[in-house]
Amino acid sequence: MPAHAAELLAHWQALGQSLARDTPAWQREGRRLLRSWSRWPRAYHDTTHLHACLRHLQAVRPHLADPHAAELALWFHDAIYWPWSARNEERSADWAACFLRTQQLPEATVRAVHQHILDTRHQPGPLAGDAQWVVDIDLAILGQRDAVYRQFERNVRREYFFVRWPRYVAGRGAVLRGFLDRPRIYGTNWFHDRYEAQ
Repeated sequence: MPAHAAELLAHWQALGQSLARDTPAWQREGRRLLRSWSRWPRAYHDTTHLHACLRHLQAVRPHLADPHAAELALWFHDAIYWPWSARNEERSADWAACFLRTQQLPEATVRAVHQHILDTRHQPGPLAGDAQWVVDIDLAILGQRDAVYRQFERNVRREYFFVRWPRYVAGRGAVLRGFLDRPRIYGTNWFHDRYEAQ
């Protein structure tokens, strides 16, 4: 059983209840999501990351315009994750949209969830509203204490086991420099004030 499975399923069920969608189909999708989040070769982008994202969401929920859409986006944002693919976010966003339409959720919600997930590709440029909150939640690991951050880096390396070390160091360094070269990593003041200096 994946880490935090029971707690995560309870979160998923509560989300379904708040959307008036707590049906057998909803519960099956929650189990399907957890299986996907637990697949090899995940070592960082796994249920522990999902659990951390949902904890951060709870802390900032009062600031969100549509917390349900943000939570759905976090549930699906790494639902598909293969380190060698450049289309993980796109495929995860499509999975979310397909499922949410079967649940007959409002199209505005479906579109918001889809876009939030695409925004976790972390392209440079400003984001507005809840999209910025979702992205900052996804990046919260960058500002954690040293031991947590070092474990994160070890786990990312485990996911990219197939990349030779010199190429990995160059690629990983470029990703991190890309964040550091921005005027600020976190777009919301809440995350900036807590994690930017670290």
